[in-house]
Amino acid sequence: MFSRIGRAVSHHPASFVIGWVLLVAVAVSLVFQGWGAGGLFQRLASGDATTPDTESSVVADLTRSNEDAGEVISIVVDGVDVVGDPAGAGLAATSARGSLGELEGVASVTDAFALPDPTSQEARALLSTGGDGYVVIVTLDADLSEQEVASVSERVAETAEGAYVDSLHTYEPRAEAYAVSSELIGDSIGELVQRDLAQGESVSLPVALILLVIIFGGLLAAGLPVVNALASIVIGMAALWGLTFVLEVQSFILNVISILGLALSIDYGLLFVSRYREEVAAQLAKAGHGAAKRSEELPAGEQMKQLVRVSVQRTVATAGRTVSFSALTIACSIAGLLVMSSSMLKTIATGAIAVALVAVLCTITLVPAVITLLGGRLVRPSALSRVPGVGRVLRAVGDSSSDHGVFSRLSHRVVAHPWIVMAAVAAVLAVMVAPIGSARMRTNIIEYVPQDAPVRTGYNIIQDDYPALATPTISVVAQAGADDANGLVSAIRALDDVARVTAAELPGQEGMTLISVLMDVEDPVGPQASDAVETIRGMEPGYEYWVGGAAAQQEDFIDSMAERAPWAALIVITAVFLLLFCMTGSLVVPLKALLINSASLIAALGATSWLFEHVRLGLPQTPGLQTFVVACLMAFGFGLAMDYEVFLLARINEYWEAGHDNDDAVARGLQRSGRIITSAAVIIIAVFLGFVSGEMIAIKELGVGLAVMVAVDATLVRLLLVPATMTVLGRWNWWAPAPLAHLYQRFRQQV
Repeated sequence: MFSRIGRAVSHHPASFVIGWVLLVAVAVSLVFQGWGAGGLFQRLASGDATTPDTESSVVADLTRSNEDAGEVISIVVDGVDVVGDPAGAGLAATSARGSLGELEGVASVTDAFALPDPTSQEARALLSTGGDGYVVIVTLDADLSEQEVASVSERVAETAEGAYVDSLHTYEPRAEAYAVSSELIGDSIGELVQRDLAQGESVSLPVALILLVIIFGGLLAAGLPVVNALASIVIGMAALWGLTFVLEVQSFILNVISILGLALSIDYGLLFVSRYREEVAAQLAKAGHGAAKRSEELPAGEQMKQLVRVSVQRTVATAGRTVSFSALTIACSIAGLLVMSSSMLKTIATGAIAVALVAVLCTITLVPAVITLLGGRLVRPSALSRVPGVGRVLRAVGDSSSDHGVFSRLSHRVVAHPWIVMAAVAAVLAVMVAPIGSARMRTNIIEYVPQDAPVRTGYNIIQDDYPALATPTISVVAQAGADDANGLVSAIRALDDVARVTAAELPGQEGMTLISVLMDVEDPVGPQASDAVETIRGMEPGYEYWVGGAAAQQEDFIDSMAERAPWAALIVITAVFLLLFCMTGSLVVPLKALLINSASLIAALGATSWLFEHVRLGLPQTPGLQTFVVACLMAFGFGLAMDYEVFLLARINEYWEAGHDNDDAVARGLQRSGRIITSAAVIIIAVFLGFVSGEMIAIKELGVGLAVMVAVDATLVRLLLVPATMTVLGRWNWWAPAPLAHLYQRFRQQV
């Protein structure tokens, strides 16, 4: 199959390139224009992502704002003395109020000074408990579309932080105003995602290109993986655009998909171009041209075209097969997320699988087509190699076509002392695993908003100084009237750390009571809040009730992941066994890969948790990793580990099937793939760390976690542990029952 693909691409390269250019052009138009349905950035969501069929999702649905009512925006005014000079504060508020009420799309503007009775409970709720500010409630027209709500909300925020506060400064120069609403919180997250995406790629792509130039010794070869990455990311984003019509796609998923697309595209492009150069060297040696250090030593004309065509065909047949197995393994690893209840994880999985498959399709069609069109230009020695001193560096770190070198020597040392190597690596991994016991997962959407964003500042002020307006730590919906719910209210009020409990009829739901619980805790999704959720859910008031809120959503998310984890693991295990057996014909290799990769994955997760919880390497301190980040780290980390496993095993298996003994096959395979794996790891770590330069904490966690995982896998695991275990197992590495061995031989002839 791959031989046929290689022949088709090498004989019709222009057709493949044109096809990909058209596909990318369509993807770009969908992402940025949307063909009348809105571009991707306009269609993304940025709010809470509840887990379906859970208590917290029931509460979220029941308490969702009435669709017949207009969007409500809270304007938090800070730095105004409402106690010492209430008359002055009222005059200032009255003067400033008109700037908001005059805006088109605003239905009403209310503050404590506009109410008939400034001493009423409703008015007091709008005044700061510290006496240094008040809240203005701005209600938008109810008949506005989603786009109009977004536009009017933006104008309200601009006016509040501009004309409104300017008017206040006439009376109180220290006054500040901040607009807060769910729409504005989502907009702030969306803007941060776009900013971080641009920041991450502006750092990652140039660094990756520079490293690729050093590795390949030329700009043309280095540019191929980057072109591969850009095409994969754009098409993957177009796939996400399509998903927005059937699923709610959270905005930060863009960054997740970009990170994976860059990683896989560079990995595959690096392997493919390196293998192509090996095939060129082999063809030159076969034709008697030797190393061909100068352009004039190379064949020309039709002979060069034939050389390139044959080398491309052989590269697609070998490296194309390897990257295809790798992509399928990664896709199956990520597919484990599809069985999770969370729509967010399903969306991440779908987008990531699409990017992985597009990346491999680009690698086996677009990249060889471009190589064929470039012809001899990619074969000739780069001008950089003639720069004094640079040539030596390029030869030292560039791709190698020799079966003997630094990695084969390393392998021979490992082969000589396999048990010592395994014990040492196991000890290091055990130390890294240790922090996993105290690690915590958390889910809190407000943490995605930048600390210095006005909407975050306003939100924090409301939580601290306006208990009646604050977002409840826990929300309980009881299938009972207010009087019947008194017993449950009293039981909740008696819990530790509960600061305020209010109960009222749930609007639009006859016979239901909404109980809002505000806790005196620093962390609304921390252990105290989680314990309170568990305690409340264990109460027996005699009627049905549901517990929601941020802490409840977090617990439901974690519980749903734990419930579906065995099914996800079954998918991954089955896929890995099937795919690695199809690649190697062994049952031992898949089992060993699963055990080793799982151990290294848990170790890297423990190290990542320790880095963030203990503020190491200048990273922000967090009380735990975001729950979706942990799920992505497990799926993506395992997939990338299998990526390098496939790269290494494919070369070792080639030598084993060519008749080399096990130890020699391991040494030669490591020599051929070790440089690629190490180079790819260095580039990928740089790419991941490029995204850490952004502001969003979840993406920082994902970038650091994947960087740690790749570093551990490419050094301790791939260069040391795998050769050591393969040495100990010897011929048993390649064992399979006779019927399966026969089946493998038949399959191999087909691909």
